Amino acid sequence: MSVCPSCGLRIYEFWEPLDHVEKLIVSLDHPEPSTPVRAAHLLGRIGDQRAVPALIRTVETTRDVYLARASIRALGEIGSPEAIRFLRSLTAHPARLIGGEAERALTRREEAESVGQANKD
Repeated sequence: MSVCPSCGLRIYEFWEPLDHVEKLIVSLDHPEPSTPVRAAHLLGRIGDQRAVPALIRTVETTRDVYLARASIRALGEIGSPEAIRFLRSLTAHPARLIGGEAERALTRREEAESVGQANKD
């Protein structure tokens, strides 16, 4: 298969020059609903800060609550200063799901940092 059946992208021509993180960032905009959610999850696991602006944009623009949740979690896992600032701004979000997920992401980040610090001591 050389053309994506969901979006019509010529797969080999497009993907060849991109690294894994860049491909996942592009996948955040894929029309097949589960692909962007998986991409956000993987970006969080990888932890590459290049994904932060795209994840923020995704949270700000998506109407898919599952994608917003996955993107918020990924931002918490990445934990860059920009990601943390954005998550803090979301804690007052009028949608409880968004605000609550941002609070949980910040809490998980703080706990992970505490464990990391304890392991250093």
